[in-house]
Amino acid sequence: MWRFLVWSLRLRRVEYRIAELPIYLIPVLLVVPDASAFSGPVFWEGLVIFLFLFSFGDLLNCLADRDLDSIYKPHLTEAVDGLSPRGVLLQAILSAAAALGLTLHLAWLLDRWLLVPLVALGLFLAYAYSVEPIRLKARGLWQLAFYWLGLFTGPMLFSAMLFEPWPSPAVTAVAVCYGLLQTGVILVNTAEDFPEDRQMGVRTAIVALGLRGGMLFATLLTFFGGLGLIAALVSLFRVRQVPWAWCWGLLPLLVCCVLVSLAVTRVWQNVRLAAEPAAIATVKRSARWVPLWITSIAVACLLVAAAVWLGSTR
Repeated sequence: MWRFLVWSLRLRRVEYRIAELPIYLIPVLLVVPDASAFSGPVFWEGLVIFLFLFSFGDLLNCLADRDLDSIYKPHLTEAVDGLSPRGVLLQAILSAAAALGLTLHLAWLLDRWLLVPLVALGLFLAYAYSVEPIRLKARGLWQLAFYWLGLFTGPMLFSAMLFEPWPSPAVTAVAVCYGLLQTGVILVNTAEDFPEDRQMGVRTAIVALGLRGGMLFATLLTFFGGLGLIAALVSLFRVRQVPWAWCWGLLPLLVCCVLVSLAVTRVWQNVRLAAEPAAIATVKRSARWVPLWITSIAVACLLVAAAVWLGSTR
């Protein structure tokens, strides 16, 4: 029973939750008027749906990549084999059913039926990312489209729509730009597996663009995504009539955006000037910093959202 629990949690990639939970919390803080929202059923039921959606995607991805992971991530293949592919698939189906069932309940409770197709689209994208014949993971730039919409922007719009029929332009801009910024960072992580993916015939975004083109694209996404995110959050200070004394909350995010953008730019410059073996070594070294970059941006943006909420509910 203990092994069943450990394997199930391992396939859900719970180590990523510290960076994923801000995706849900940031829009909530930007739209709710007071603290009563956090004690209501909508907030908690929405959070459970959010976790089921990410679990569904993680389970399918580990199942679909079982053979590839046996070489580079054997602990994931061990968990799939321990639970059996049928057991992993059953958990994924139950996660999807639970997400849809809870969404139907919220849609009925809030009379906001747009939530249902939004969650259904999220489930489809998670399925399409990993499973043939679509497998967006191996469809070049479609992989980046999934990162942006399926991992960041879509879930952020969903959490905002739990509390208002449609997010304001400023909140929508935050979701869009946050997704662009984090997608640029993830692209560095994708580049780590460039030689293995190319050898296995997996046409990821980096394989399609090449190391130089991929790192240039990552540089552009992190720069313009970070710039847009800061601008959108500043506009929210005005929209929510937050005293400018709360602008201190922007400082950690500003520092993170600058440092991460400079780091990704440095990776691109090193890759651009190097032969392929040296370029591969560069991205593999840099990819070790990706979890820190993603988490620091997520936490810093959450601090800004908290400052907006605290300043507007004073």
